Amino acid sequence: MTNIEIDCVQRNASSASLSPYCGQPSPAYTAGSNGTSAAGDLKKCRFSETALSRPLSRTGSDSDEYLKFEVGAQTSYKPLHERIEKRIRSGTPFFSLEFFPPKTANGVANFYTRLDRYKEGDPLFVDITWHHSGDPANLNKETSSSSIAAGCLDYCRMDTMLHMTCTQYTKEQTIAHLEQSKRIGLRNILALRGDLPPNTSSDEPVVKPVHMALDMIKWIKEEYGDYFTIACSGYPLGHPEAASYTADLQYLKAKVDAGAQLIVTQLFFEAEAYERFVRDCREIGITVPILPGIMPIQGYESIRRIAQLSQLTIPESILAALEPIKHDDDAVRNYGRHAAVEMCKRILANGTAPAIHMYTMNREGSCREILQELGLWHKRPMRALPWEPHGVNHPVRCKEDVRPIFWSARPKSYIYRTRDWDDFPNGRWGNSSSPAFNDLHDYYLFNLHSTVNEKDKLRDMFGHELRSIEDVGRVFARYIDQKENEHGVKVTTLPWNEQESGVQAETTLITDDLVWCNEQGVLTLNSQPSVNGAPSTDALVGWGKPGGYCYQKAYLECFISSENANSLLEFIDEHNPRINYHIVNRDGTLDRSNAEATTPIAVTWGVFPGAEIAQPTVVDPISFRVWRDEAYDLWLTNWAYLYPKDSGSHTVIQDIHDSFCLLTLVDNDFVRPSILFEVVREMVKRTEARRSTSEVTEKLAATFVA
Repeated sequence: MTNIEIDCVQRNASSASLSPYCGQPSPAYTAGSNGTSAAGDLKKCRFSETALSRPLSRTGSDSDEYLKFEVGAQTSYKPLHERIEKRIRSGTPFFSLEFFPPKTANGVANFYTRLDRYKEGDPLFVDITWHHSGDPANLNKETSSSSIAAGCLDYCRMDTMLHMTCTQYTKEQTIAHLEQSKRIGLRNILALRGDLPPNTSSDEPVVKPVHMALDMIKWIKEEYGDYFTIACSGYPLGHPEAASYTADLQYLKAKVDAGAQLIVTQLFFEAEAYERFVRDCREIGITVPILPGIMPIQGYESIRRIAQLSQLTIPESILAALEPIKHDDDAVRNYGRHAAVEMCKRILANGTAPAIHMYTMNREGSCREILQELGLWHKRPMRALPWEPHGVNHPVRCKEDVRPIFWSARPKSYIYRTRDWDDFPNGRWGNSSSPAFNDLHDYYLFNLHSTVNEKDKLRDMFGHELRSIEDVGRVFARYIDQKENEHGVKVTTLPWNEQESGVQAETTLITDDLVWCNEQGVLTLNSQPSVNGAPSTDALVGWGKPGGYCYQKAYLECFISSENANSLLEFIDEHNPRINYHIVNRDGTLDRSNAEATTPIAVTWGVFPGAEIAQPTVVDPISFRVWRDEAYDLWLTNWAYLYPKDSGSHTVIQDIHDSFCLLTLVDNDFVRPSILFEVVREMVKRTEARRSTSEVTEKLAATFVA
């Protein structure tokens, strides 16, 4: 275990050498009239020289639950029904969302992107419908209900509920579905009977269900006890097949008595229907939460079809309002949004509804606008960690709070590679031996081909024609500074990014240096500035709960030419132990580092009141070799494929892929201004000098021969 000396001292923030943005202007601090920092003094933590290139350790109790929520280090998963009940007791309304599985693999990728946007509003959970015709339990089928639910949980970091039907299956098959759900990490089931096969002839006898939702609820409790949060459906107007409304209420009570902890209602069109339903449920002793299912009207014909399938009658007042605008799609959507907002405001304000459950129909606009108008869309103001943790939403990853920095822009890739781990680093990464990372090559999500329109969009950003490394460097530079390129387009993503999210806010502190690097052919993939005690609430580099302080070592990851690699290796050891480096080439024949072979280096950490030191990102040498293969592959799979194989553009990218080296640099002295870019400038200077000497020699040789 690393021996760390922590000497916490009070420092005056007005000292330039002690700016939390080491070597950079500090936008977070403004000098007061007396010359001191308006932000006051900062607590600084000085680490011993021997600890500068070692991982931080965390010791002590696990009692500070608030901090553990902030850094995703929960002691245990909190069941969904318990979190719902806690929200209700505190009078805090929330929302949840329902989706159905997309039909194609490309549709799945777009679906996860949409969910990432929904994630911004902080839904408590999402649920995924069970499509019997889509082979819903087949995890090898990317569009199956089970695969989509697993992806929502893992890649989108949302607590996920899976619809599950039973009438088409035997008890043994249903138990197998539940067992698989448990295995992939799902903890929430919406138990449903499911639709019966339609009669093909009026002469055929009416098909009766073999198993009911009540049966499944009993099976879940018998086989799994309290492992799953169990939800069931409720019908404000009564189930269309029920003998009566009263009989349907009694059946609902039987489901709750058998173990259902939550009711989600069918859609309804009038607030009175839901209010009466809740009142009637309470009168017969149903006490569990009842979430209203809200489906905003988004199209005239679509709502009529949905009502017909659900065997619901649309009130005449709604039909009358829609009739004059039924051919105006925008007007219908506006009406539907307004009607949904007014209905939700009423049932939330009078206390009947504790939350809103949105039937999204896999759409985004209207649902988001409704939630924003209701004040339920809560964009989280602070980062729990420098990367997005699963927190309480995942039963296994809930404790994870440390990751290698390499996958910062590709979190879904990292999640897939590590999804089979039994537990995840908590507190410190530790000395890795050989962590098992899954292979991306056979997974559909990371091997999708762009459509023609998407390729055109990417070529507008990455270049219609590439003639040299300088052209490639300009693409990287425009991504960093977000200036328009020669096509009048902003480069909003690179092949190593999963989303068009742009650069991190902290990158603005080192933008000029990064642009210079890329214009010199040093192609930067990942970086962070040094930070020495910035408040956790800082807009650029802050994370964690208020009252803490954040620290970073300067880090740079880049592709460099073999010439630059030779120049770097001539002098880099002069900066040891302050600078740690790791350089590799594509096939691993070059693999050099001045750091310990299996010891990770902490590059981000935080100090918070009454809590242990949090260490969320590390540079791990073994994980770096896994990342190397992925980083090199992306040159071809995400860039070269945009051009014909016999084109000059494809050749330029192929040459970079084949000959460039991948380099990481860490400046362990986070107190003083970083020297990483001085190292890069020295490397480039030596390479240019060597080229100049070579050119002179060649000219002399040519003259001599002549």
